[in-house]
Amino acid sequence: MLCLCSHASELAIRAAIHLAAQPPGKLSPVHEIASGTGLPAAYLAKIMRLLIRAGLVRAFRGPGGGVELGRPPGAISLAAVVHAVEGDFPENTCVMGLGSCSDVAPCPLHNQWAPLRKEFHRLLQETSLETLVQTEQAKRPLVKS
Repeated sequence: MLCLCSHASELAIRAAIHLAAQPPGKLSPVHEIASGTGLPAAYLAKIMRLLIRAGLVRAFRGPGGGVELGRPPGAISLAAVVHAVEGDFPENTCVMGLGSCSDVAPCPLHNQWAPLRKEFHRLLQETSLETLVQTEQAKRPLVKS
């Protein structure tokens, strides 16, 4: 069965959320993102290159360097992050892994899968990194001083 996002996309989303939660202007070294998210540093570096190439992340070299989001978190959708890692969404991806399936040549689950695939793509388009950071912060208990 087909997973809705690849493992690389899942890692890219986690890293992007980590960057979105940082104060504006804070540069985060890749090793810091890796330790803060539990992601493997070497693999994360490859994913960061894809996000940089897509303009979603900016990199700064040298002492004090690191990466930051290339746009405000509210302007980066999950679809943009997934697209940076995977490319275009295949329109006729078969949930059963049978290759292509369509209304003309449907798999046994096509009628149930097609609306879910469409809804999933809509969710990715409409969900920003900012929304996810705000949701995560709202779940944290308030700490009294």
